Amino acid sequence: MQGPTRIAYGSGRRAPIALIGATAAVALMYAATPWLITPIAERYGVSEGAVGAVSVAQVGAFAVANFALPRLLAPSGRILRIAALSLVGLNLLSTVPSIFGVLVILRLTAGFAAGTMTWLAWTNAMKKRTSMAAIASTGPITTLIAAPILAYVAGHGDRAVYLVMALATIPGVAFGARISGERRRKGVVSRSRSNRVLLAALAGSTLFGSALFINEAIVARDIHGIPEFAASLAFSLNAAGGLRGARLSSRHRRPGWWLASIGPAAVITVFGPPALFFVGMAWWGFAFWMGIPGVLQMLSDRSLSPSERAGDAQGLMAVGRALGPILGGAFVDLGSLTGLAVIAGVGLVGSGATVIGVQEGREALPPTDPRTA
Repeated sequence: MQGPTRIAYGSGRRAPIALIGATAAVALMYAATPWLITPIAERYGVSEGAVGAVSVAQVGAFAVANFALPRLLAPSGRILRIAALSLVGLNLLSTVPSIFGVLVILRLTAGFAAGTMTWLAWTNAMKKRTSMAAIASTGPITTLIAAPILAYVAGHGDRAVYLVMALATIPGVAFGARISGERRRKGVVSRSRSNRVLLAALAGSTLFGSALFINEAIVARDIHGIPEFAASLAFSLNAAGGLRGARLSSRHRRPGWWLASIGPAAVITVFGPPALFFVGMAWWGFAFWMGIPGVLQMLSDRSLSPSERAGDAQGLMAVGRALGPILGGAFVDLGSLTGLAVIAGVGLVGSGATVIGVQEGREALPPTDPRTA
């Protein structure tokens, strides 16, 4: 998964290959989620809505890692290698259990390892704009390549998917990375009220987005009658749009408008004809990655140090991704994908509008002065 990213962004001058590899492994874990729902439900005899517990556990632990580790540890390459090795082992172990609850526990632990890797990658990225571009683009590139592969592999069961995930994590172990930084000191943090609002907006965006997004394979199957492989191409289009958005995001300074536009895109994936399912998925990826790096930059500008809020941002986005499957799973079990689309669309527009409010309302203040922003 790392090759195309290296081609797109060149050598380690942009970001260490170990961090790109780690980011790709975590992106693959998230990209696999929609394709694991049905195989896990069939293997363990639970409902597709109940499978959301796997994602909740995985992403919940991811959030805990991003909140806790910056306050407990200083970033280092050794921590990255330990986390990546742990994730390889946990992905392999996920092929073994015959009890659904055991799988949930394994994925919870895997989520913590993935959260550790993400904290380290984004701590590095928020210190350098060139590194941020490389790390931000790795996720879309990985999903672009992986979506049709995952759709095919998932046809052979969830064990096959976890084996692929284990293999994809090996570069994070094999390659070293020089990562430096300090543990965040207690009480030494910007008191920017804008940052708190922006963090809430990021959480809202991922909550409402993930509630529908992880169920888009079900939308394609149950509402549009789209075959599984064709649906996987929609996820690839989403990733291709995301890649383009990540490349262009530094040139545009209105991230809230992009995030708000995801709402209508999400709605048309459900209410529109099959062709608009593909259009909506592509725009979703493009707008998300046009917006997210800009919001992260707004956080950085209003902080005492560039990476101060890296863990908090990733952690709160993970909280949204953990709660989203609970919301989405409830609607799926009720058979109300249309209701889910409406709720998700409104929530996504509201999250984007919140970012717009911060940017437009605070534009007259110096963004580099956290006391006033």
